[in-house]
Amino acid sequence: MNQFPKVNPESIRTINPSSWPQYPFNEEPKSREISLPKYSVFIENSKTLTVRDGIDIFYDVYRPNVSGEKFPALLSWSPYTRQLQPTMVPIGQNEAGLTEFWVPRGYVQIIADVRGSNDSGGAWDHWGPEEQKDLKEMIEFIANQPWCNGKVGMIGCSYFGMSQLLAAQQQPEGLSAIFPYDAMTDLYRDAYYHGGIYSAWARFWFTSLMFLNHTSGRVKDLSGFNYHFNRVLSGKDSLDCEYFQERSSWSNLCKIEVPTYLGCDWNFYGLHLRGAFEGWDLIPQSTPKRMLIGPEPQPRRPFGVYHFEALRWYDHYLKELDTGVNEGPPINIFIQGENTWRTEKEWPLERTDWKELYLDGERLTENVSSYGERCYKFVPGTSESKLGEPKLVFRTEPAEKPFEITGPLVLKLFAISDQDDTDWFVFVKDEFPDGSEKVLTRGCLKASHRALDSQKSKNWRPWHPHNKVELINPGEVYEYEIEIVSTCNLFLEGHSLKLEISSCDPVTNLIYTHDPIPRPVTNTILTGKEQSRLIVPFIPR
Repeated sequence: MNQFPKVNPESIRTINPSSWPQYPFNEEPKSREISLPKYSVFIENSKTLTVRDGIDIFYDVYRPNVSGEKFPALLSWSPYTRQLQPTMVPIGQNEAGLTEFWVPRGYVQIIADVRGSNDSGGAWDHWGPEEQKDLKEMIEFIANQPWCNGKVGMIGCSYFGMSQLLAAQQQPEGLSAIFPYDAMTDLYRDAYYHGGIYSAWARFWFTSLMFLNHTSGRVKDLSGFNYHFNRVLSGKDSLDCEYFQERSSWSNLCKIEVPTYLGCDWNFYGLHLRGAFEGWDLIPQSTPKRMLIGPEPQPRRPFGVYHFEALRWYDHYLKELDTGVNEGPPINIFIQGENTWRTEKEWPLERTDWKELYLDGERLTENVSSYGERCYKFVPGTSESKLGEPKLVFRTEPAEKPFEITGPLVLKLFAISDQDDTDWFVFVKDEFPDGSEKVLTRGCLKASHRALDSQKSKNWRPWHPHNKVELINPGEVYEYEIEIVSTCNLFLEGHSLKLEISSCDPVTNLIYTHDPIPRPVTNTILTGKEQSRLIVPFIPR
């Protein structure tokens, strides 16, 4: 097995960043043509674009220090303070990518403050219609600048990545390719309400925005932040609705025509990972597209991973160089446990051996015994509940030989509650022979949101519309189909696939915990033949 490299975080902001990984391959690919660093950097700060309603959008330009030449441009777009982005500050919002990498290689990078943030005028729109219109105007403006060759891409992850998908669906003139890394596509399902359960991530994220914008004294109009903070943090929109939909890209991914390279890492199942697979599924087959899903980056911030792979992508589409970036299968995935990369042609994998593992006693097994049940009583606010307890645990027998699971999972749960609503939290783990474990992925569902959309649901991915509340009758049996975000892992000899079910999640990761229903509940899981079961994507090896 390959070992993860040791990375020097002090050598990130360089022409050749130490951030890892840089390629979704086991070995560096051979490119016939590639842009080499040869330019110094010329900076123009505090430029403004006045958009259709008179609002000034502030931006900084970093371009090759040479006159008379035109270059492709890369836009970085967020409310995360453009002056923060060229620094070494290792906070989660330092995500625009490395100017030190791009400009010497013959690209212009533009870092902009979205409306209502930092120096830009107007009220922050939270990815909304006005912000999206600004984004389209900015791209078309950039494409016509004297230093631009007319081709524009975008760079950056998370907010910057999500903005790329929102830009591409508008089809602005000049936008020629995108590289959206860490780009959730559904603000309701991916960010604020996992399975209909309110996520504490909202409080964490808005706190970060507050520090960057409320406390700076630079924002002229705080009404946008105040409005969206109040709307989201109050839980006013507990169902999926127009507010979330018009700020999410998933319903318009079918409009994306520019080449798109999607990416994320397996550990980001709590926010962005699902969006990469939604993008792969919903962006048209006629659109050139690729996808990489890798290990957890080292370090995460400042964002500097996969710049060399993005360079191959943009050199091909923005400079027409022969980089070979589209050679080979379009999907590259990192096999956890084996710690190697592998190419694939489709998602989910066509060769998947879907198996149903029944919950039987404390086992996960294809060979079930008689009917049974297990129960637990959840009491909110206790020290036990803050640790994710109580929980029911089910596991496979220790592996006699390695086995792989790669793809989405589904828990078909049959259960009884003594209340009219409850929350389901499902964790899938790799349990080591010594009892230690690695969390692989997670699924969530509020019982009253159990309704399915049969048109959008697939055998491997239930789709809950989250558009109504249907309380349950205490004491009755209900079936719940719980979506579990895709994962990939090789379980080595002696390891077990472990499943945990509870009505809360632990506070060990404050960013991604949830607010469960604040009342006690006793839940009973039905086990054994034809009862609760986990649908698992086994991959023949």
